[in-house]
Amino acid sequence: MAAHHPNFLIFIVDQMRADHMGRAGNRVIQTPNLDKLAVSGVHFQRAYVNCPLCMPSRSTLWTGLSPRGHRVRTNGIPLDPSIPTLPGALAEAGYRTASFGKIHLTNYTRRPDFPLEKMPPERFPELSDHWSSGAVESLPSPYYGFHTTEVTLGHGSRVGGDYALWLGREHPEQWERLMTTPLKPSPLGAQGCATFPLDSRFHHTAYTADRTIRFLSEQDGDHSFLAVCSFPDPHHPYHVPEPYDRMYKPEDVVPPVLREGELEDLAPFFKEIYERRLLLSGRMDPTQMSMEHRREILAYTYGMVSQIDHHLGRVLGALESKELADDTVVVFISDHGDMMGDHGLLNKGPFHFEGLLRVPMVWRWPARFKPRSCAGLASLLDFAPTVMDLAGVPAPEGLASSEAPKQPPAWPGRSLAPILRGDAESVQDSVLIENDEDYLGLRLRTLVTETHKITTYTGHRGAEPYGELFDFTGDPNELHNLWTDSASSGLRRELIERLHHRLAETDIALPRRLSHA
Repeated sequence: MAAHHPNFLIFIVDQMRADHMGRAGNRVIQTPNLDKLAVSGVHFQRAYVNCPLCMPSRSTLWTGLSPRGHRVRTNGIPLDPSIPTLPGALAEAGYRTASFGKIHLTNYTRRPDFPLEKMPPERFPELSDHWSSGAVESLPSPYYGFHTTEVTLGHGSRVGGDYALWLGREHPEQWERLMTTPLKPSPLGAQGCATFPLDSRFHHTAYTADRTIRFLSEQDGDHSFLAVCSFPDPHHPYHVPEPYDRMYKPEDVVPPVLREGELEDLAPFFKEIYERRLLLSGRMDPTQMSMEHRREILAYTYGMVSQIDHHLGRVLGALESKELADDTVVVFISDHGDMMGDHGLLNKGPFHFEGLLRVPMVWRWPARFKPRSCAGLASLLDFAPTVMDLAGVPAPEGLASSEAPKQPPAWPGRSLAPILRGDAESVQDSVLIENDEDYLGLRLRTLVTETHKITTYTGHRGAEPYGELFDFTGDPNELHNLWTDSASSGLRRELIERLHHRLAETDIALPRRLSHA
């Protein structure tokens, strides 16, 4: 295999925080396989999402564009299939491309009052209504550049797609049990926590790993491949199979960080979602609950992560057994994190705190990368340009000419290859997060620097603009909002100016200029 055309094995998890792995300093959670991968690769300690929601993040991963660029501003917006993708570019270069597990580039659900005929199967093939009715039995090929797909749809104990069809076809008694067995609630009764009713062998995490392993076993070395192993967990609801449902005790987990009265210093909707039901993109139920329940949610989430770690080890073992590890770039990332009780909040939404924005990111290529932990800033926007750089394949630009050689790059992210090779500690001094919360009419824009974070809100009708400003050096847990602090007014103006320039730098540069006029 040519040295400049490595294979890629990409592990994607859903809603996993950066600090939910042993290598990140968590002394409770058991992630031996992920820790081993991190020690043998480059572990980014400060990797961020560019939007803390599934569909925008996954669209960024596969298009190399910001949410403004690919226009999946928030959940519930399908990715335009005409936009060039990373899998498509690799497929054109001769790669075999495959995805197993969650994809989520088109809608899962529809409003009951929205006509189904306006969401036809050919345009919305991940829509659960089409799978349940039999209108869709597999995703089209290629699907956003993937030659092969076996998809999971949803979370918890009601996961559909190819997984549900496989379970019903190959193990009908298990399917019947899954559909009819009441969930065993958690001992403390925390919201969403329950025992998955089937043996762990039949869980969708095992299925996703099994399908990936089968693909790896079929590789003959004649073609480079991009294989994506995308686990739907550790997303809520927290339906965990035995023995992972009792693997951790609530009293042993790392507790959430919060300060009495801190919600008074934040945007008004923070207190609203804490106290009452408020529809948001990632959450609608109140987040106010006992610390015992928060700890139990963490314990079940830890169990989900340890289950993923077990199957991560199986897939990496299959890569080794095929003697493909030396020629394969392995990446482990998450599409976003979870508040997990920090600041009194749960899950995701317009909450630009570290627990939601910062994610695990590990890159390994034994022959080429210098193993270490890296403190340099990175984001999911950097994923696609890094993969293409390592593959020796140019970013897909569509129709292009040499008319304006100084025009911005087609993809606004930065290749992390200099860091991976050990030639640099950082490739950027800030990262940008954007989040359109349509239910509140708000547009959040956040800039993260080495020492600070600032968030601005646009769209509210208040007399005074509100926002957040945190100083990581003196307040690493983000407990004291400095937005209205008079001593920080100069810093606030400076960071807003930097935010403005980062917005321009990451704006869309496609389509390309073809001529003078």
